[in-house]
Amino acid sequence: MGVFKTGGLSRRVRQLEAFIAAVDYISTEIRYCAAPAEVLMSRLASLKEYSSLRVFAACTEKLASAVSFREAWASAIAEAKDSLDLDYDDREVLLRFGSVLGTTDIEGQTANCEHCRELLKQRLSGAVEDRRRHGRMYTSLGVLCGVFIATVLI
Repeated sequence: MGVFKTGGLSRRVRQLEAFIAAVDYISTEIRYCAAPAEVLMSRLASLKEYSSLRVFAACTEKLASAVSFREAWASAIAEAKDSLDLDYDDREVLLRFGSVLGTTDIEGQTANCEHCRELLKQRLSGAVEDRRRHGRMYTSLGVLCGVFIATVLI
Protein backbone atom coordinates (compact mmCIF):
# COMPACT_ATOMS: atom_id res chain seq x y z
CA MET A 1 0.00 0.00 0.00
CA GLY A 2 2.85 2.38 0.82
CA VAL A 3 4.48 1.84 -2.56
CA PHE A 4 1.10 2.33 -4.27
CA LYS A 5 0.53 5.62 -2.40
CA THR A 6 4.05 6.80 -3.29
CA GLY A 7 3.34 5.95 -6.93
CA GLY A 8 0.22 8.13 -6.78
CA LEU A 9 2.31 11.07 -5.58
CA SER A 10 4.75 10.56 -8.47
CA ARG A 11 1.91 10.26 -11.00
CA ARG A 12 0.42 13.52 -9.73
CA VAL A 13 3.73 15.29 -10.37
CA ARG A 14 3.96 13.85 -13.90
CA GLN A 15 0.35 14.73 -14.67
CA LEU A 16 0.76 18.31 -13.47
CA GLU A 17 3.88 18.62 -15.63
CA ALA A 18 1.92 17.29 -18.61
CA PHE A 19 -0.92 19.75 -18.02
CA ILE A 20 1.57 22.63 -17.82
CA ALA A 21 3.04 21.52 -21.16
CA ALA A 22 -0.47 21.24 -22.62
CA VAL A 23 -1.33 24.78 -21.49
CA ASP A 24 1.90 26.00 -23.11
CA TYR A 25 0.89 24.21 -26.32
CA ILE A 26 -2.58 25.77 -26.18
CA SER A 27 -1.14 29.23 -25.62
CA THR A 28 1.22 28.90 -28.58
CA GLU A 29 -1.51 27.59 -30.87
CA ILE A 30 -3.85 30.42 -29.89
CA ARG A 31 -1.17 33.07 -30.29
CA TYR A 32 0.12 31.98 -33.69
CA CYS A 33 -2.78 30.11 -35.29
CA ALA A 34 -5.82 31.53 -33.47
CA ALA A 35 -7.07 27.94 -33.23
CA PRO A 36 -10.49 27.46 -31.61
CA ALA A 37 -10.75 25.43 -28.41
CA GLU A 38 -12.43 22.49 -30.17
CA VAL A 39 -9.52 22.14 -32.60
CA LEU A 40 -7.00 22.43 -29.77
CA MET A 41 -8.64 19.60 -27.81
CA SER A 42 -8.63 17.38 -30.88
CA ARG A 43 -4.95 18.08 -31.52
CA LEU A 44 -3.99 17.45 -27.91
CA ALA A 45 -5.99 14.21 -27.86
CA SER A 46 -4.02 12.98 -30.88
CA LEU A 47 -0.57 13.76 -29.42
CA LYS A 48 1.16 10.80 -27.78
CA GLU A 49 2.63 12.78 -24.89
CA TYR A 50 -0.87 13.69 -23.67
CA SER A 51 -2.55 10.33 -24.24
CA SER A 52 -2.36 9.46 -20.53
CA LEU A 53 -4.44 12.55 -19.78
CA ARG A 54 -7.83 11.28 -20.93
CA VAL A 55 -9.28 14.77 -20.45
CA PHE A 56 -8.54 15.95 -24.00
CA ALA A 57 -9.99 12.88 -25.70
CA ALA A 58 -13.06 12.96 -23.46
CA CYS A 59 -13.57 16.65 -24.17
CA THR A 60 -13.30 16.02 -27.92
CA GLU A 61 -15.90 13.24 -27.63
CA LYS A 62 -18.26 15.51 -25.68
CA LEU A 63 -17.87 18.29 -28.25
CA ALA A 64 -18.95 15.87 -30.97
CA SER A 65 -22.35 15.65 -29.28
CA ALA A 66 -22.91 19.42 -29.75
CA VAL A 67 -22.46 20.62 -26.17
CA SER A 68 -20.67 23.87 -25.37
CA PHE A 69 -16.94 23.78 -24.80
CA ARG A 70 -17.37 24.82 -21.17
CA GLU A 71 -19.76 21.91 -20.50
CA ALA A 72 -17.58 19.45 -22.42
CA TRP A 73 -14.47 20.50 -20.48
CA ALA A 74 -16.19 20.29 -17.08
CA SER A 75 -17.62 16.89 -17.96
CA ALA A 76 -14.25 15.62 -19.20
CA ILE A 77 -12.52 16.74 -15.98
CA ALA A 78 -15.23 15.03 -13.91
CA GLU A 79 -14.99 11.80 -15.92
CA ALA A 80 -11.19 11.73 -15.72
CA LYS A 81 -11.24 12.22 -11.94
CA ASP A 82 -10.68 8.51 -11.27
CA SER A 83 -7.90 8.11 -13.83
CA LEU A 84 -6.00 11.20 -12.67
CA ASP A 85 -4.06 11.49 -9.43
CA LEU A 86 -4.88 15.19 -9.13
CA ASP A 87 -6.45 16.57 -5.98
CA TYR A 88 -9.53 18.78 -5.78
CA ASP A 89 -7.61 22.07 -6.03
CA ASP A 90 -5.67 20.85 -9.09
CA ARG A 91 -8.94 20.03 -10.82
CA GLU A 92 -10.43 23.40 -9.83
CA VAL A 93 -7.55 25.22 -11.54
CA LEU A 94 -8.21 23.22 -14.70
CA LEU A 95 -11.97 23.81 -14.49
CA ARG A 96 -11.47 27.59 -14.22
CA PHE A 97 -9.06 27.48 -17.16
CA GLY A 98 -11.60 25.66 -19.34
CA SER A 99 -14.43 27.95 -18.32
CA VAL A 100 -12.63 30.93 -19.88
CA LEU A 101 -10.91 29.24 -22.82
CA GLY A 102 -12.42 30.32 -26.11
CA THR A 103 -14.56 33.10 -24.63
CA THR A 104 -12.23 36.08 -25.11
CA ASP A 105 -9.93 37.55 -27.72
CA ILE A 106 -6.41 36.23 -28.35
CA GLU A 107 -4.79 38.40 -25.66
CA GLY A 108 -7.39 37.32 -23.11
CA GLN A 109 -6.92 33.66 -23.93
CA THR A 110 -3.13 33.84 -23.75
CA ALA A 111 -3.47 35.68 -20.42
CA ASN A 112 -5.77 32.87 -19.23
CA CYS A 113 -3.13 30.34 -20.30
CA GLU A 114 -0.40 32.25 -18.46
CA HIS A 115 -2.52 32.49 -15.31
CA CYS A 116 -3.32 28.77 -15.43
CA ARG A 117 0.34 27.92 -16.06
CA GLU A 118 1.40 29.89 -12.98
CA LEU A 119 -1.26 28.28 -10.80
CA LEU A 120 -0.30 24.81 -12.05
CA LYS A 121 3.38 25.54 -11.37
CA GLN A 122 2.48 26.45 -7.79
CA ARG A 123 0.48 23.25 -7.49
CA LEU A 124 3.42 21.34 -9.00
CA SER A 125 5.90 22.71 -6.47
CA GLY A 126 3.55 21.59 -3.68
CA ALA A 127 3.20 18.15 -5.29
CA VAL A 128 6.97 17.77 -5.57
CA GLU A 129 7.32 18.71 -1.91
CA ASP A 130 4.57 16.22 -0.93
CA ARG A 131 6.27 13.49 -2.92
CA ARG A 132 9.61 14.24 -1.31
CA ARG A 133 8.23 14.48 2.22
CA HIS A 134 5.52 11.83 2.21
CA GLY A 135 6.92 9.42 -0.38
CA ARG A 136 9.64 8.06 1.87
CA MET A 137 7.24 7.86 4.80
CA TYR A 138 4.63 5.87 2.83
CA THR A 139 7.26 3.49 1.49
CA SER A 140 8.76 2.97 4.96
CA LEU A 141 5.36 2.40 6.54
CA GLY A 142 4.44 -0.08 3.82
CA VAL A 143 7.63 -2.07 4.34
CA LEU A 144 7.30 -1.98 8.13
CA CYS A 145 3.66 -3.14 7.99
CA GLY A 146 4.70 -5.96 5.66
CA VAL A 147 7.47 -7.03 8.04
CA PHE A 148 5.07 -6.84 11.00
CA ILE A 149 2.43 -8.98 9.24
CA ALA A 150 5.06 -11.50 8.15
CA THR A 151 6.38 -11.68 11.73
CA VAL A 152 2.89 -12.19 13.16
CA LEU A 153 2.07 -14.91 10.64
CA ILE A 154 5.30 -16.77 11.33
